[in-house]
Amino acid sequence: MYKTKHVHYKAIFKQDEQTETIEYKAKGLLNENKETQLLFEANGMNIHMTYGENGIFLKQNQSVLFFDYQKEQWNRYQLPYGEVLLKTKLLSFQANEERIKMKYELYDHSGILSTVYIFITMLPYE
Repeated sequence: MYKTKHVHYKAIFKQDEQTETIEYKAKGLLNENKETQLLFEANGMNIHMTYGENGIFLKQNQSVLFFDYQKEQWNRYQLPYGEVLLKTKLLSFQANEERIKMKYELYDHSGILSTVYIFITMLPYE
């Protein structure tokens, strides 16, 4: 069953000594079933997160990252200038109906690109 939510999405990207933060507030939909889905649109981007026993999918428009709970996973990630190979390593993941917290690392063939922290708060939409 889909529930309308106020979504506060915050992602912190740490690369070497630099930190970049992206933050969105939007109206979204949460569907808790066999897999849980969160969908919302912000700044012209469609963001869709799906998680369940088989792992986590994080989709932003046409770009998709897959996270396996147990092992690193190579992804073909679509960027505006073409496709790149990125490896995801999930460090932590916690989720309930009100909050999602996720920490992961992104790698290319040369090594670690960044550590990413995602914090999502989902409040009832009145």
